[in-house]
Amino acid sequence: MRFVVAFSSPKRSARTVEAAARHAKALGAEVILVRMVPDPNKVGVVAQLISSDRPVDKAKSQIDDVVAKLKEQGIDATGEVRIGEVAMGIVKAAVELKADLLFVGTTTIGAQSPTFFLMKKDPIVHYLVDHSPISLVLIRHDVIPDSELESE
Repeated sequence: MRFVVAFSSPKRSARTVEAAARHAKALGAEVILVRMVPDPNKVGVVAQLISSDRPVDKAKSQIDDVVAKLKEQGIDATGEVRIGEVAMGIVKAAVELKADLLFVGTTTIGAQSPTFFLMKKDPIVHYLVDHSPISLVLIRHDVIPDSELESE
């Protein structure tokens, strides 16, 4: 079994990686972290002018650190950085890597974004929900505490 995790940064993806790791440990699955770095040639003239290898190098370093921590936990883990359009790139990577599940973190759920499944503030997750042929595991970040839900 193979799990692909859409990875953005160690802090922002921590809960998603933790969830994938728990499931991988229980099922003996492999975990592959995939980080998409937007192609500076497709995001505008300013990005082209200031582009360097720094974002890719930083992403590789971050992924290597998280992969090392997963391996310390006894999880078969690897990671890769790809350049391209983020949402379509995640789907393409999951398909190419023959993922059984695609783990994706979602944006904050609360008063600012009351409609979870519409995810108006998260176009990448919205795209994945609509277009991924791989089953998704959506990991909520900054979930409203139960005590706040009861008062609504």
